[in-house]
Amino acid sequence: MIKKIKIILLGFFLISTDLVFAEGKSPVFKQILCSINVKKNNPQKFSLEIADNEQKRSYGLMNRKDMKPNSGMLFVWKDSQIRNFWMKNTHFNLDLFFLNKQGEIIEIYKNAKAFDETNIKSQNKVNFVVELKSGEYPLLIGDKFNCLFKELLK
Repeated sequence: MIKKIKIILLGFFLISTDLVFAEGKSPVFKQILCSINVKKNNPQKFSLEIADNEQKRSYGLMNRKDMKPNSGMLFVWKDSQIRNFWMKNTHFNLDLFFLNKQGEIIEIYKNAKAFDETNIKSQNKVNFVVELKSGEYPLLIGDKFNCLFKELLK
């Protein structure tokens, strides 16, 4: 019974998300500048758009034709939970980096395929997820993004 309720709620969420964004109006995203030491010694700076509410997290990078170099999206939640993603209406492949509340990469999902509606589920509870263009950044588990994560969790 509980499984059926979850499926109904998920279906309602997906339908309502499609209706909200049917007109293709993107929410307005604030940006944050983060850095990370790529391969432990080469500092790399990223301009990340912040998806910090349900509307922004639902829309994400949908309907964009491309991304600028060194840019991506930072998904923020105040609580640490298992997170689910998909690539609906996303025009390019992405790497997803799952971060703990300190900004450390604890899990990586490489090469999520454009337009794929298969569920991508984190194996660990996380507060943050960073999406970057697939294959462009050799980030590893244990690498740490340097952003104002404590401020984002307030």
